[in-house]
Amino acid sequence: MSTSPEVTSGAAPPNPPDEPIRGRVVRASMWSIGAYGASQIIRFGSNLVLTRLLFPEAFGLNALVLTFLLGLQMFADIGTGPAIIQSAHGDDERFLNTAWTLQCIRGTALFLGYCAIAKPLSLFYGQPMLSVLLPVAGIGAVLDGFGATSVQVAQRHLRPQWQALIELSTQLANIVTIMTLATVFRSYFREHHLMSVWSIVAGGLASELTRLFLSHKVLPGIRHRFMLDPEARKLLGKTGRWVFLSTALMFLASQADRLMLGKKIPLELLGVYGIALALGNLPTQRVQRLAGSVLFPAYSRIVHRPDFKKAYLKVRYPLLLGGAAAVSGFIACGPPLIRLLYDKRYQDAGWILQFLAVASWFQILEAINNPALLAFGRFGWLVVNNVTKLASFVAFVPLGFHLGGLRGALLGLALSDVMKYFASQIGIAARGLHSVGRDALTSLVVACVAALAIWIGAALGARTGNNLVRLLASGFVVVAIWGTAGLVYWRRARDPSGQAVPA
Repeated sequence: MSTSPEVTSGAAPPNPPDEPIRGRVVRASMWSIGAYGASQIIRFGSNLVLTRLLFPEAFGLNALVLTFLLGLQMFADIGTGPAIIQSAHGDDERFLNTAWTLQCIRGTALFLGYCAIAKPLSLFYGQPMLSVLLPVAGIGAVLDGFGATSVQVAQRHLRPQWQALIELSTQLANIVTIMTLATVFRSYFREHHLMSVWSIVAGGLASELTRLFLSHKVLPGIRHRFMLDPEARKLLGKTGRWVFLSTALMFLASQADRLMLGKKIPLELLGVYGIALALGNLPTQRVQRLAGSVLFPAYSRIVHRPDFKKAYLKVRYPLLLGGAAAVSGFIACGPPLIRLLYDKRYQDAGWILQFLAVASWFQILEAINNPALLAFGRFGWLVVNNVTKLASFVAFVPLGFHLGGLRGALLGLALSDVMKYFASQIGIAARGLHSVGRDALTSLVVACVAALAIWIGAALGARTGNNLVRLLASGFVVVAIWGTAGLVYWRRARDPSGQAVPA
């Protein structure tokens, strides 16, 4: 392998000026959005069913399991995915085999780590089942580690149809397994509520088995063999050291709420919080997925062009519109939506969802900035972002819980995301990209739209006494305002002949 300055920095060489990157980005975005929409419809429908098959305590215990599964994975992230996407050697067979070998080693080490921490965590949280649940669920890390690099290569070349196939197939495997086993557990272990959590663990393993099979047998890619090429390992290490620090801190920053609340509030309320969190994270997850699978690979190809700043500002605006509409909708429609869809055990998820939607707005703003930082090779700045979030969390959330209980803690959580966003703004400003003014104006509009929708929905709901009327009225206001804004943007983005203006 060459060790030219471009390779050493880990940056992909710029594409030729005439490469139709815009068309590829649009197609990739449509695939990504479509797959995500289908995924969320499936997830939402299955969630409604599962809340009737399972018990809040099972969701609470599963939230703890997932927190530590994800936590150890993020602490051991060696950055092979971002390296394959960004590196000039992302298609080289020796590079890919080395990355795959490191993933296999990592997955096996993760499983051993889960076995080691299971017993101490079960004692700390007073949940004996954790000592068995964590090691069994940790088998999924081994399966994930042996998955082929074909998924990352597809992302590198903006071919999200393969990622869509992986996501939807693994999700269906997960849901079918959970529903089948949950029905069995409900029939035979009705008096043992926590036993049903095994159906969720089995669903996770089924999804990882599906991902493993598809990545090797269906997606196009090389036939892997174990290899540790010295130069490839060196190149992977340049990215991996920053990704390792960033993801380790990201775990502490993003999962600290469940770590703290798991000790502070009852397991049943933690399960309700998990339901609200699953809904509140939908806008953030959509933007993060789009940023990682489309924007990051696309930016890496055009980052050296003189018109990169113009393209960056143009691309981020539709993401802001979509995120703003979703966040406004959750703030305004969260409580009536929960009351309509869930039984009385989950009603507190309504007001929790409103707090989490506010936090998710600033997560969206920060997530839109990150692909540009990664394209410039500024992986270290993600460490700064997560250090800021973690420090703010430690300062605000415990104080908020002390002063206002769970509501105060959620307010502190939102403030920590505000601070993380400002840290990311400093990072992109250093690269000549400025957007804080636009973001502040959009944030004000989000607040006003949500307030107006809540007011109209509450007024009509009080007059009719119908919760559905309140939901529909609030939703109509949100859709009407942001739909109009989207239409105006679409028209301005096209020339008089009706053709899209090139980026």
